[in-house]
Amino acid sequence: MLFSLIYLLAFIMLFMVFNQHFQRMWWTRDVEKALVKLDRYVKRSKEVLYKTVVDQGKPDADPSKAIDDFLEFFVIEPVDKDPYGVLKRLEHILDVERSRFRTFVAYIAPRADPASAANLEDLLAVTMALNLIYKITRHYLILSKRTKSLLVLMQIAYAVPLILRTAEAYYNSLDAFSTGKPIGDSAGPMVAGRFMLGHPCFQVAEDVVASEVPFEGRTLIVLKADGPGGKVGKPGDAVVKVVEEHRERVARIIMVDAAAKLEGERTGQVAEGVGAAIGDPGPEKYKIEEVATKYKIPLDAVAIKESIEEAVSTMKKEIVDGVEAAVERVKNIIRTRTKEGDVVVLAGIGNSIGVGNG
Repeated sequence: MLFSLIYLLAFIMLFMVFNQHFQRMWWTRDVEKALVKLDRYVKRSKEVLYKTVVDQGKPDADPSKAIDDFLEFFVIEPVDKDPYGVLKRLEHILDVERSRFRTFVAYIAPRADPASAANLEDLLAVTMALNLIYKITRHYLILSKRTKSLLVLMQIAYAVPLILRTAEAYYNSLDAFSTGKPIGDSAGPMVAGRFMLGHPCFQVAEDVVASEVPFEGRTLIVLKADGPGGKVGKPGDAVVKVVEEHRERVARIIMVDAAAKLEGERTGQVAEGVGAAIGDPGPEKYKIEEVATKYKIPLDAVAIKESIEEAVSTMKKEIVDGVEAAVERVKNIIRTRTKEGDVVVLAGIGNSIGVGNG
């Protein structure tokens, strides 16, 4: 009995003395294991990018050095301490970023067709994201070792499951972006494409096409990013142009987009609300809200629920079913909230990879 008590007290004292040491070892091991997996993701994404560039772009020289250099590309957000004009400045920065990507892809893949070039831009962005996730995780692990900060190590260790979840989502998108398959975020353009089917389309804004579609006595102006390349376009400019052309005749603006679901919600579930349904940094959403307010046009939002992983991965059957349900929901909105002779703007928001123009 006495020896058992002594053993128990000794164990408690050792645990109190070495607890932090053991905890540091466990957390360090967890983060290092995650880094090994992240490093594998980065290397694999580079391999896929190199191979796709060579196969589709047929460059004259080895693009690997240029690609490695471009992976360090960064964007600095405009100052927001003086909010006046911040969205215009942000839009300008985003336009410059888009231009840099397109110029670089044209340089490394000079013989890629427009759709393949757009997909290469997305594939390049995925590789950059994986590379950044790996470097940030590695940074905090090294920082915790150099400063011997248990707090820094604890934070990164507890974040590892979420970090890996995000990284795996990007990693699983490599196949879709390298082969041009629709992804979860293509749900909005796919809904628009259902209405555009069989109707001619025309360019209405940068990387955005439109079709005039008759529907039960109404005129639908259907908008989507120009497909089947991986583009999102500038839907804000497109909506503004269409509304300014038809003005008071526009009875409603209906926007369809993929939306992040909460844990426990069903993939492909369709929800309806009001407002500008667009996951935009700000400029495009602002334009749509401004023109809708100017002409007092109701904004309807239709969301197709999916996880972050599903949004960037090859489209699942549940999301395809959600697209069909969203088409019926849009038709019901048009039938019940507009009348014959009205003009309705329908915008399918999202990445048009793998989704044609009707």
